[in-house]
Amino acid sequence: MHSKPELIVISQNLMGGGSSFHRNMLAHRPDEYFDVKCIYLDPLDWAAKRLENHSLGENDSIFEFTQQPDEQLAEKLNKHISNKKGAIVANLPEELITLDHFPKSNKTVYFICHDKGFLYLVKKYEYLIDIFIAHNFEVYESIRELLPKRLKDVHFIQHGVEIQNYKREKKESQKLNLVFLARHVKSKGIYDLPKINQILVNNNIEVNWMILGDGEEKQNFKKEVSAYSNFQFETPETNADVIEILKRQDIYILPSSLDGLPVSLLESMSVGCVPIVYNFSEGIKKVITNDIGYVENIGDINSVAEKIILLHNDRNRLFEQSTNAINKVEKEFNIKIQANEYFNLYKKFKSLKKNRFILLTKLEKKYSKYKIVRIGFKVLRILKMIQK
Repeated sequence: MHSKPELIVISQNLMGGGSSFHRNMLAHRPDEYFDVKCIYLDPLDWAAKRLENHSLGENDSIFEFTQQPDEQLAEKLNKHISNKKGAIVANLPEELITLDHFPKSNKTVYFICHDKGFLYLVKKYEYLIDIFIAHNFEVYESIRELLPKRLKDVHFIQHGVEIQNYKREKKESQKLNLVFLARHVKSKGIYDLPKINQILVNNNIEVNWMILGDGEEKQNFKKEVSAYSNFQFETPETNADVIEILKRQDIYILPSSLDGLPVSLLESMSVGCVPIVYNFSEGIKKVITNDIGYVENIGDINSVAEKIILLHNDRNRLFEQSTNAINKVEKEFNIKIQANEYFNLYKKFKSLKKNRFILLTKLEKKYSKYKIVRIGFKVLRILKMIQK
């Protein structure tokens, strides 16, 4: 009996969109074509919230590590990455560093570039990546600009969430419920929330804030908003719990400065939350169109507050945009359909594997500490000059 090809997925043992992305994909994979192994990277130096209540698969592992030289990191992580025929789904520098030191001739390397912050990895490790995937259109276009000779290797595939088949009732006059669902870190704009709230207070607009999730800034942020009585905090244990809370919210607020296509955004839209976000990427405007929500300039708390006031005063608009958000997710972001798109691409690993030669300059740099290597490359350069 033929063994299955292996699919190694690198994720993180941290709360956040990246780990949610992979959990959703693996939970909705269309078949058992691959023998799947998920490696959860756990950087012990990070004061970040770890995943809770998630069960490891038979082949899965958690790789704990601290800051250390690349060679040492690669040697340790390499023990978890086999060279069986199949594919590797990479997202982060750690696995690319490892594959740089220990190439896998039988593995096709897929790199998912989640947002603009990872574009430097595209350029740095282009020589060892076979296929590039982006789920944000601006990121997709940026990769194509960086790699004009490899356009066929760059793919735009949106991800998705479960369809909830949820119908909203029109909210006539009650206070609006605003939700923030992201890691509690400065880059997600969490400290802009009380500023937005104060503008609403100054305009006699009463709202409720639901702050979901966790993160390094959670305790500091709680102190920041302790003077307000309309902030509530919850850390749901399961994704089902998250969805139930989102059903009671009206507007999704994300004042983030750097993101791709947040899972939390799609989850909130799937139950009718109207999104108001910062323009962390031009690509997000293809998701949040004018009939669904609002994309404001980064740092423009006044515009965010204005849109909340607009929806507070115009409940017909709120209901219409809420309905449009649900329809958008049902039409374009069904995780069952989108997961199938990803796995169909992964299944082409044999034909998508590149035959490549390791650059001599890279070998020279890697082994320059050996005198015989330095002499050998010096001879090669002399011979090359003679040939010219």
